[in-house]
Amino acid sequence: MRITDEQKRNIYSLVCERLSANEDNLRYVEDFINYKNESLADTLKNEAFEEDEKGNIAYYLIKNPDGKILFYFSLKCGSLYESIKGVDSLERIRELYEYVIELKNEPDLNDSDRQAVESIIERIRTGKGLIKNDLAKISYAKKGEIIKELEKASEDDLKRVGKTFAGIEIVHFCTNDLHREIWNKFNIDQKLGVVVFWMFIVPKILEVMQHIGCEYIFLFAADMTPDEYLVNYYKTYLKFKDTTEHGTTMSLYDYGCKFMHQETASLKAKQEFFFEHFNRDEDAI
Repeated sequence: MRITDEQKRNIYSLVCERLSANEDNLRYVEDFINYKNESLADTLKNEAFEEDEKGNIAYYLIKNPDGKILFYFSLKCGSLYESIKGVDSLERIRELYEYVIELKNEPDLNDSDRQAVESIIERIRTGKGLIKNDLAKISYAKKGEIIKELEKASEDDLKRVGKTFAGIEIVHFCTNDLHREIWNKFNIDQKLGVVVFWMFIVPKILEVMQHIGCEYIFLFAADMTPDEYLVNYYKTYLKFKDTTEHGTTMSLYDYGCKFMHQETASLKAKQEFFFEHFNRDEDAI
């Protein structure tokens, strides 16, 4: 059953506000908690305001009229590519991430290597990204084949691709566990993140497309669970795909994550389908 006018009024009573547009947000973000991924809350509290002011990443808050933050997301420009060789490298990137984590737990790791590994993991955790010089801090004996292969890769190999596609990356997508009850009181049978995507994020993407070319939206699902709960969530409710037909550049912050994307050309139709089937059919069994 289609979304009702009352449901729309309730949802649009929430404010979608750029983080740095309101200095009071520096105070409001202190009440943001996410129990599944504390680093997402830390990013919002410690780094996001400055990044948003500089225009590096655009952060948006979903707030109720009282200023309580229910959700935040962020967007930035990016690109996808079609490899000349037709080989997707994301699996190799995942191997690198897993290797560094395993290396940290080796009992015979010397102090110098341990410090280098812990520094790399911290840079991954905080989203600062890494370059080859960071990996060079690990001694040759502990590098492993995956690190050696990356260090041997030439800059020319890294830049040459068959075709590029303009895109927008959803960098952060996170619920505030502290204020879930505010959304629950709306008594809407939809997940908050799903509503945020189709009713707040998608309109921004469509608006961008009025001014610049954008063929895809994409994200990196930080999902290491056996049943891939988060990946399936993005597939089922947000209509992303995890196929390897295209690739993209990624920082080591996203190593271990699954790359997912969808074409912007179909967003409007998918959004309308979401509105048409917003409520369950009362006659459905």
